[in-house]
Amino acid sequence: MVPAMSTDDKWSAQRYNTNASFVYSPQYTSPTLNLLAPQPGERILDLGCGSGDLTIDSLLPAVLPGGGIVGLDSSSSLLFKARQNLSSSSSVSPSDKANLSWIKCDGHDLASLGKDGEFDAVFSNAALHWMKRDPQKVVDGAYGLLKSGGRFVGEMGGALNMVGVRSALHSILADDGVDASKVDPWFFPTPEVYRAILEKAGFRVESCDLIPRPTPLPTGLRGWLETFAFAFLDALPSPADREAVIDEVCRRLEVDMKHDVGDGGEGKWTVMYVRLRFKACKD
Repeated sequence: MVPAMSTDDKWSAQRYNTNASFVYSPQYTSPTLNLLAPQPGERILDLGCGSGDLTIDSLLPAVLPGGGIVGLDSSSSLLFKARQNLSSSSSVSPSDKANLSWIKCDGHDLASLGKDGEFDAVFSNAALHWMKRDPQKVVDGAYGLLKSGGRFVGEMGGALNMVGVRSALHSILADDGVDASKVDPWFFPTPEVYRAILEKAGFRVESCDLIPRPTPLPTGLRGWLETFAFAFLDALPSPADREAVIDEVCRRLEVDMKHDVGDGGEGKWTVMYVRLRFKACKD
């Protein structure tokens, strides 16, 4: 039985898949998956699995036969879509679908799962930067879930990620009397900061690096803001105010982020993603 979607869930699976499919595209996820190097028979937790596209298409096939994946996310909307995606997948056999399960859980609450030492690996793609309240608690939880010899591999937003966009949101909201620092949901650490968090949890860090990644946006900056900037926009009193902020962010950033494509095209938006990619082991 699929649980009802929470009314306070700000995520929209439809917007996510339409405006941000690059998040789980092979073009951008292959390096982190190669660092993970999942093997048949392994049991892996996908921390922040979203709508499950990467979980179903890349992680599950890699651990078969004999392995299993648990996809975990805090969004009911995204997990509802993930279950739909698995049910309708023609590339996964009915018997293999039983090796993938879903859990609704905040990443800060991994210790509540009661699965200490169950997983060969914890994997996370484009999710850890949303777990800002207590990053140490998230990493401690991942450590506890791993077997001895297990690994924690992930990619998240790092220092300078979305440079320009974030500062524009802060500046424009300040003009409207809103302190954006109180609603900003993102944690974009330097490698030094995140390495220290991993080591404090007990991990041996094999790698922790920043990777600049200019990223074209399929529906422009407006689509990106509508999908990911809800914490900022929801601090405003009306839909009209939110639209005005989106318009102003796009106006200010067009000169740097929108580029001609030639042949009379309208131009394409590209933003500067800076990813922090890491591998850490539990000895």
